[in-house]
Order: sequence, then structure tokens, then C-alpha cells
Amino acid sequence: MTNRPNLTRVLLLLLLVWLLAGCAATLKPPTPIDQHAEVFVLDHGRHNSLVLVVAEDRVMRYAFGEWRWYVDGETGPLRSLDALLRATPSALGRMRLHGPPQPDCWVDQVGSEIRSVLVFVAERSRVEALARAIDSRFEGVDAEPYYSQLLNLEFVRHDRAYSLGFNSNHQVVAWLELLDFEVRGSPMIGRLRALQPGRSVMVDSSNCSAASHSDSNDA
Repeated sequence: MTNRPNLTRVLLLLLLVWLLAGCAATLKPPTPIDQHAEVFVLDHGRHNSLVLVVAEDRVMRYAFGEWRWYVDGETGPLRSLDALLRATPSALGRMRLHGPPQPDCWVDQVGSEIRSVLVFVAERSRVEALARAIDSRFEGVDAEPYYSQLLNLEFVRHDRAYSLGFNSNHQVVAWLELLDFEVRGSPMIGRLRALQPGRSVMVDSSNCSAASHSDSNDA
């Protein structure tokens, strides 16, 4: 016999996703800025990650997702639906990007497809503070971070559960708000857009010299 309460939840969720499919969150970066630092939002399809240029030689990528999907490798449509229907353990990911701080040079270093990139600037002091706050989560765990060779990210557990109401896109937006961005609309489905000043670019690894890449993954 069909479990009607669960079926109803699935149908309501699908309806909600359909209604939100045409929605997007718009991002307005802070102005004016005294000392600027570059901030990049990487669009991977229905989820996003954040890149902070903390210093000239320190470019960090941060991500948030479901633990079983990212770390345990339990992927697929049913796993995705389960992760959205109920709160599940989450993972905080990071990696250090190497070479010039430009998206064209990150294609081979990021373990997810980069469909497009939103490029912003923010106050350097806030960017540095955010990076320190995120990194402190890695330094504060007892166990060694789990490294995913497939995604080229190291993960630790995050204290907030993953769900449709708080997914990778909500976390990226929350980080941007700490950088004094103004956010309008819902990031739930993953469509983020820039209000001026800000720009969207496509990436092409052929625009980056192979000599600029590094094999080091140290964070």
C-alpha cells in the first residue's frame, strides 16, 4: 500500500520546486569599498560555491552540501529527494586554488562543472574575517578532514543540517551577507544573479596557461 503522507510530501515538494524554478536571487555587492578583495560565486548548475581572494597568494574555495552525497558518495535521484524531504547531516568543504586568481584557471582544479561565474569585489577586511571564520571550523574538529579526490575538496561536518530550506545556495548567500551583500529573492533553486556593480562570465580553460596550474591541494 502506498504511504499517502509521504506521497503527499513528495508531490508538494515537486510543486514547490516547479513554482520556484523560474525564481532567482539577486546579489547587490557593497559600496563604497575602501580596500577591495575579489569574490567569485561559481555556478555549478543547481548549486553554487564561493571563492574568496584572501590574499594575492591565497585563493580559497568554500562549499556546503549534504554529507552522504559529498562524502559517502550516495548520489542519484532518490538520494537527492531524500536529502530535500528531510534534514540530513551536512558537510563544509574547502580547497585552495592555485595559479592566477581568475576563473579560467580553476576549471581543472574544481571537481564540479563551472557553468558560469559571478564576479564581485568586497571589503578586504570582511573577506579576510570570513575566511578565518570558515577555516576555524576545520581547525576546531578533532578528526582529520575527509578529502574527496573526485570533488577535490576536504570536508568536515557542519553544525547546521542540510535541507531544501537550507542548502548550498542558502549557505553561499549567508556568507555573502557577512560580506555586506544585499540579497533579494530566494536562492533555493540555485539561480543567483548580479545587480550592478557585478558581472557574470563564462569560463574557458584554454584562456589560462598550463604553466599557471599547480598540483598542490594544501589548504
